[in-house]
Amino acid sequence: MNEDRFLLRAGAWSGLAYLLVFGTGWLVLAHFFPPIEPSADAAAVAERYREHHLTLMLAAVCIMVSTVAALPVSALLVRIVALIERGAGMLTLMMGFTLATFLVLNFYSGFSFATAAFRSDRAPDLVQYANDWGFLQFMGGIPMFLMAWVLLAYAVLVTDSREDPVLPRWVGYANLWIAVLYLPELLVFFFDDGVFAWDGLIGFWIPAILFIAFFLASPFVLRPVVRRHFLA
Repeated sequence: MNEDRFLLRAGAWSGLAYLLVFGTGWLVLAHFFPPIEPSADAAAVAERYREHHLTLMLAAVCIMVSTVAALPVSALLVRIVALIERGAGMLTLMMGFTLATFLVLNFYSGFSFATAAFRSDRAPDLVQYANDWGFLQFMGGIPMFLMAWVLLAYAVLVTDSREDPVLPRWVGYANLWIAVLYLPELLVFFFDDGVFAWDGLIGFWIPAILFIAFFLASPFVLRPVVRRHFLA
């Protein structure tokens, strides 16, 4: 197979690009670090969107556009799992479907915030509804991407029997721990205050640190794989 060297290198670096574009929207423009309190009433949420209408709309657009930056790294992860499987087997297909759902989730989370910000004169209850939809979708929708870490861990620790594995074993253990530590985030659906809420320690801060760490580390893990196995 003739490999596209540019796209492979882009795949190795695009996790960082995704983090930068997403972070520009989420952190720099929207100041969702921490997010709007889930316990805030409809009037307070609507006022936030009215006061920061333009920046929140720009933030939502950045979050949606970040989906494009995540495409190459997603494709590369699927290729790496296929390499480990020595063909496109069940694990590869499951990885592809899981990452596709993550891309959809990422886009529509931004779309929800854009809906909340679009009409500054909208009824506060409707603004709050769209805001809730965005946060619950991205933070509570973890089943749509949690399996990516589980599948990568399985590929590294179970499927890859090579003496010199495609990915280091520690990558498998790290992904497994990320999945385990992310799982309690599902509790955001049951709490609007405290550590399990979408702005709490378990509902937001721990997953946020893991999310940032994963994408920050991705070029340093993926570039050696691309050099050794795809560009050699």
